Amino acid sequence: MNNQDLLDEISRWETVFSSSSTIDNSLYELAFFKIFIKFEKFLSDCFENYAIGNPSIHGYCPTRRLTFDNLEHLNKVIKKENRLFVNHFEVIKTISDCFFTNNPFDIIKTDPNYSNIINQMKVIRDYIAHESSAARNKYIISILNNRPFIEPFQHLLSIKRGSSLSYYTYYINSIKEISNFIINTPVSA
Repeated sequence: MNNQDLLDEISRWETVFSSSSTIDNSLYELAFFKIFIKFEKFLSDCFENYAIGNPSIHGYCPTRRLTFDNLEHLNKVIKKENRLFVNHFEVIKTISDCFFTNNPFDIIKTDPNYSNIINQMKVIRDYIAHESSAARNKYIISILNNRPFIEPFQHLLSIKRGSSLSYYTYYINSIKEISNFIINTPVSA
């Protein structure tokens, strides 16, 4: 397992945004959404593969506390009755410590910087995906800090305080850092 699909998606959008033609800035929402979906898939794939003992492309596999024979065995344990979908992100957040020693997913669970970034990105993704009143309110409160509403692409293109990076670049760089960490032997392990 590797993060190549995720990196390829990021590169596709970098190519679009670096073209000389005029870009509709609302495309940043689509780019962010597509990249975040690939990131969630990457996390799910890593979780599943690590849980059944498969290493990453770099040979890293965390020590397992629980041993599963295959994906079917894993899914029988983590899937709730009468549910076809397993929300791996919630499983990772709530019980991945039960699955691994030196849990590589701690970076998104307990690292104060990255867990906050992930939460922000999920709020933005949810608003882009649903545009419901609840998602909008959460976006206004969590991302805009109760300032007047602006579209997600406007937020993504604004400069993050204390840096010279747009939020879009800041989030994408964080996704790359997290994905690289998860597939490589953690330094603190």
